[in-house]
Amino acid sequence: MLLFTVIAVAVDSSEKTDDFVKTGLSNWEIFTQYYIGFIPFIWSLLFPLFVFIAVIFFTSKMAMRSEVIAILASGTSFNRYLRPYIIGGILLAAVLFMGRYYFIPKANVIYTTFMQQKLDKHNPLKNRQETSCSNCFYKRIDSISYMGIKNFNPETQTSGIFFMERVKKEKLFTTCVLKR
Repeated sequence: MLLFTVIAVAVDSSEKTDDFVKTGLSNWEIFTQYYIGFIPFIWSLLFPLFVFIAVIFFTSKMAMRSEVIAILASGTSFNRYLRPYIIGGILLAAVLFMGRYYFIPKANVIYTTFMQQKLDKHNPLKNRQETSCSNCFYKRIDSISYMGIKNFNPETQTSGIFFMERVKKEKLFTTCVLKR
């Protein structure tokens, strides 16, 4: 898990290098404010996969050396053979449960707060739902209001989303969104 975490951090940092430079923060500040929230998120994604791979690897090694046959031939019941797997599965599921319901949400708060306050403010298009749309139409209603439709189909004269936005003091406020 640590190796794949290092790879995920390396890939993520290479993608966000320009954004990190724009914030003007030091490496330590980026680590404590961004990666402290990002790493637990990656662990929560990788943990079930690596538990599965470890169980398969361990059991296949035992089967390759005929240890499973020897254990069952010695009179050990199949339920007794599976007991360590069940206990280990329950313990690892409890660890994942604790992580997903107590620690990961706190880490996500750190991660998303950094994204909203530091990275997204340098790129206003990241706050929008779609950055580009070929079937979108916009119309200015008055000096501060705009309306538009997304995913317009000219054949059926239907659209997916109607929205109305207002711009006040160079900030965009979505006042109305109607989805079909």
